[in-house]
Amino acid sequence: MTNNKSNQGVAGRYQPTTDEVDLLVRQAAAHPFGTGFLVNGAIDAVAATFGVHAFVVDEARLRLDGRAATTRPRSRTVSSQT
Repeated sequence: MTNNKSNQGVAGRYQPTTDEVDLLVRQAAAHPFGTGFLVNGAIDAVAATFGVHAFVVDEARLRLDGRAATTRPRSRTVSSQT
């Protein structure tokens, strides 16, 4: 899990980067539990299994459902977008 202050947005809320979400989706696809676990597993179990923040899991689920934000920065810098 990346715990970097530069990944914190408004009020300290963790902001997953596109790279983190991409990596999680790739890891889930290659994992024996598959993407079904990423989408349907308990969020804390998924986050612990892949070593990511729960917000990364949320964003990956939204992406796989076709509802993810498409303007997230790839870098670890915080943008002015909320």
